Amino acid sequence: MPKLGPLKLLSRSDKWYLGSGGPLLWTPSFPLWLDRPGFWDSGWWCEYDFGPLFAITLLDERGTEIPLEAISRKWNPAFLEQRYVGTVPERRFRIQVTERKMAVGGEILASEISVKNLSSKKATLNLVAWTAVKRSRREKSDLHDLKSGDGSIEFIRELKSRTRPPVSLHCKFAMEGSQSHLILHTEDSPMQPRWELTPFGDRFIDGRFSGNPESIGEREGFVYMALQLALRLKADEEATLCATFSVQKAVEEGSGSAPPISEIRHPISLITRTRSTWEDFFSSVPHFDCSDVYLTRYYWYRWFGLKFFSMEGGEGFCRHPFICEGPGYFRAAISYSAQCHMRETRWMKTPKYAQGSLRNFIDHQKPDGSFWGYIGASCYYEGSFYHANWGKALLEVDRVHPDEKYLSVVYEGLKRYAEYFDRERDRERSGLYDVVNHFETGQEYMRRYLAIDPKADAENWGNVFRMKGVDATVYLYELKTALAEIAERLGKGRNDQQRWRDGAEKTKEAVLRKMWDPEVGMFFDVNPLTLKRTGVKAAICFYPYMTDIVDESHLTGLKRHLLNPTEFWTPYPVPSTSVDDPMFSAEGVWKGRRMNCPWNGRVWPMTNSHVAEALAQSAIRFRDQELREKAAEFLTTFIKMMFYDGDPERPNCFEHYHPYNGTPSTYRGIDDYQHSWVVDLIIKYVAGLRPQKDSVIVDPFPFKLREFVLDNVVVRGLRFRVQGRGKRFLVFVDGKKVSENAIGEPFTLKV
Repeated sequence: MPKLGPLKLLSRSDKWYLGSGGPLLWTPSFPLWLDRPGFWDSGWWCEYDFGPLFAITLLDERGTEIPLEAISRKWNPAFLEQRYVGTVPERRFRIQVTERKMAVGGEILASEISVKNLSSKKATLNLVAWTAVKRSRREKSDLHDLKSGDGSIEFIRELKSRTRPPVSLHCKFAMEGSQSHLILHTEDSPMQPRWELTPFGDRFIDGRFSGNPESIGEREGFVYMALQLALRLKADEEATLCATFSVQKAVEEGSGSAPPISEIRHPISLITRTRSTWEDFFSSVPHFDCSDVYLTRYYWYRWFGLKFFSMEGGEGFCRHPFICEGPGYFRAAISYSAQCHMRETRWMKTPKYAQGSLRNFIDHQKPDGSFWGYIGASCYYEGSFYHANWGKALLEVDRVHPDEKYLSVVYEGLKRYAEYFDRERDRERSGLYDVVNHFETGQEYMRRYLAIDPKADAENWGNVFRMKGVDATVYLYELKTALAEIAERLGKGRNDQQRWRDGAEKTKEAVLRKMWDPEVGMFFDVNPLTLKRTGVKAAICFYPYMTDIVDESHLTGLKRHLLNPTEFWTPYPVPSTSVDDPMFSAEGVWKGRRMNCPWNGRVWPMTNSHVAEALAQSAIRFRDQELREKAAEFLTTFIKMMFYDGDPERPNCFEHYHPYNGTPSTYRGIDDYQHSWVVDLIIKYVAGLRPQKDSVIVDPFPFKLREFVLDNVVVRGLRFRVQGRGKRFLVFVDGKKVSENAIGEPFTLKV
């Protein structure tokens, strides 16, 4: 098996996202200026668009720009390296520039620049790092408290949004060894990193900026800021320097603190720091390697995504560590994906992200007991709500990191959440639970809703229709099952324990009696007015198979529909809506228009994670070898789908994919979307390590691997290593071999 470290394993030339967790990331969806030094394309501070940051221009001694041509690019999670060449034929200059862009500590974006003189004579050059901020007369000044000195320019910037309150950020723009600087105010001009469009050229005299910086006042237009450094290079000599942009939330109006300039003067320390950050993280999570390059690379790629979008808490409304759902708008705590992050991050040595992902929502629980769907740095998304399987996710975390103190903290909040559903979402007391708009399932634009109301695809939150949803009901069944177990663990009264057991049993009976169609062999949503099943076949119809609701009599229906190529078993399964649905579209077209988030036929990793569980859990519960093989086939195909053109060096994770050719929704520009669970599936089913209530089972599925290894996994204080070769696997606990079995013969350790 290859022994490349994750940084080398993930190295590629077609990626540019930079970050190391924390509020400041550089994730331009469709970058226009990627081949220019600096960070001109937008970055993001939490869920606020923040750009441009800065550009870097190379000048000769007369102040004439030396155009730089990008000739190569190389990315890994630690930095983006780009190489340029610049030529001035009439002066016989040839310059090589190597830039390493990086994100440091969640608050700094840095550009390390190495300039090498490839000419046969001395060269006098000037490097200018510069930025521009737009002002608006119609709004409160979005730049104030400007000051300069010591090689840096600092200011407070207000970020605004139509849907969010303004946030004040303390910004420090610096370049090591800067010799002069300039601040100028202009009327509107194109926001492009082109030197000839700036006001700086006329003020660059005798190799430096001349004149005093201008007062910016409160006028509209643009504020341009520049830092200059002269370089005198002998033939074949190289110089390295660093430009940085650091951002922190201002403590109060007109104040704040940014990293002191001493921290950002040494570029080598920044490279070492960001590389060490990533290497330390990768070495802290379970190690996985196998003979299938797609499984290996995607395993580490998912850990990259989880670290990349991690937040330590304390920024705005979220006090606890958590994982953001994705880039841009999705840089927030979102309840639909938090359940995924709990499953994934439970495998870390610390449960802080897994536990915090739920605690942030309980901290902000609404008066009626429901949770907000979206919690940003400074606001909630008004009216938002998403269904989520909190109960199962919570128990999965507890199987790895048992913590009764934490359970006691979240129990009351989840109890109120369940009571909200009983009171507001099941007024018929049927045991089945309502979906009231298509956004709150996270699965909009599907015919399952139109079967209830032809206007169900209205683009608004709130009560639009009522439908007893299979997904919502399964989630509440899992929640009440979990609450019953937790109540017993915490020594709650018998009334509490029995209340949740009875509630779960009532829902189980209702699902089997009202949602199961024995003739079709499928579970369906139910119209609460008629109590009739809708008959619309969607991937969520398989969600009961993740649970103990089903019995062996339901397996025929699972195989008949899920494994049917004319319904769900497409070349890249599973489409969110059955292929034979009259509104099915592999291209994501809904009522004649391609949509951003269509669920009428596209393959969504989120749904695939659920379906993988449905297949695997059914195979385990009913000892069905066909389903074990299909689960392995499905997970392999699912993961391979998330690579551009099947290229094993180019993993991705978009919102949705084409069910026949596997192409992603690149038109959305939302890559590295943490809206599913994959690490959890690999650990549980490829390596077979599955913690239970009172045991740990090791039972790899038949993935036809020559070899695999899972190491450095800590479950309840025990360190596990699982090693597979051919048709056999070995289990080590705390360094001692405890079992050697054939694949298909589970090993159980009581704990």
